[in-house]
Amino acid sequence: MSASSTAADGRRPVYFAFQGLLMAVLMLIFLTHRQDAASWLPRFGFLLVFLTATLGLIRLAPASLLSTWRFQVGLFLTDGVLATVALAWTKPMPELYLIFLLIIFGAALTRSIAQSLAIALVVSVLFLVAAWRPGRGLPVSQDFWVQFMFLWVMSALLAVLSRDMQFAQSFRERRLRDQVAAAERLSSLGRLSAEVAHRIKGPLTTIMVNADLLEAEFPDSKKAVADLRQIQESAKHCKEILKTLLDLGRIEEMDRSPMDLAEAAASAVGSVGRQAMKKGVRLVTSGLKEEAPMIGDPSLLHEAVSAVLQNAVDAVGKGGTVRVTLTRRSAGLEWMLFGSGACYVLQVSDDGHGIAPEDLGRIFQPFFTTAKAGGSGLGLSSALRILQKHGGTIDAESEGLGRGASFSLVLPRPA
Repeated sequence: MSASSTAADGRRPVYFAFQGLLMAVLMLIFLTHRQDAASWLPRFGFLLVFLTATLGLIRLAPASLLSTWRFQVGLFLTDGVLATVALAWTKPMPELYLIFLLIIFGAALTRSIAQSLAIALVVSVLFLVAAWRPGRGLPVSQDFWVQFMFLWVMSALLAVLSRDMQFAQSFRERRLRDQVAAAERLSSLGRLSAEVAHRIKGPLTTIMVNADLLEAEFPDSKKAVADLRQIQESAKHCKEILKTLLDLGRIEEMDRSPMDLAEAAASAVGSVGRQAMKKGVRLVTSGLKEEAPMIGDPSLLHEAVSAVLQNAVDAVGKGGTVRVTLTRRSAGLEWMLFGSGACYVLQVSDDGHGIAPEDLGRIFQPFFTTAKAGGSGLGLSSALRILQKHGGTIDAESEGLGRGASFSLVLPRPA
């Protein structure tokens, strides 16, 4: 299934809910303003059958059809025609205005400024058609034309909002593509690194053992001892990188089970807390005492949070502060606009050296690091991959060097 079809299938409930709302409004207007007792029942039946058919079409249409502009524009124009017919039979002026306003609001769901304006133009014409009376023409009252102008003001506003939503959606999709590409690179790296790490681990161990033996053999040579200890430190650093590479391969094997995200985050804070205390860094937590149930791998999420926390602690100096905040977001307007549901957001922010704008897009790449101590550059990339395996992601923000940074770990929240 293509990405556009998947997105359209996810928006099917929104179209269905809007159409159901419009149907309820039209039926209510028709029932409360019927004027011809002899003909109202057949007309009511016609509207009921036609609107029910549109609901059935939305419910049963393939996702490939829902994603086309012809279907989206056709749906709202059909609504406009049905509203014109219903209101021509009932003639309630206040409701006439509101029902067309509702359709123009719904046009924003197309997320296209061109489609929104086209629908608004046709709906405005239908508004005039519904208000026209044989022998009298269009109303001449000031209120009517104010309503007509207000329709266009709202149309322009919603078109601007559609453009903004389109830009935001494009940005999110571009960022998602970048993250998927990064995840694929990490996946390939994880498979390759497991094999490479096993092959290199033996020779590294031999180097470290021989360095120890040589140091014991030449205890009086300060230069030799210093050189051998440097070899040992470099070999240890290589072994740490190998361990991280092996962990990348282990991410492929997840042990999913019911867990508490708050508990995993608190455990990570505890494991990094000792090092933060030695460095003089203050850890401040919020929201970790309330349960955050989800399905996932507790050990992997512990590692992901620890990696982000370690990155924050390394970024601040003595007396600095790292804040860890867990919040719970419900599915609301953002879900309607972008298709994102309820989630947990674990934010790790610091007042450290910050991230340069040119580096912000590269910090999740494997082996990329700005740490002066020479970090492996795999912590954040591993954390991102773990969250992606759980259906989540990580967002990074920084106002620039010297202004701190904030990492938001987003994970889906059970309904």
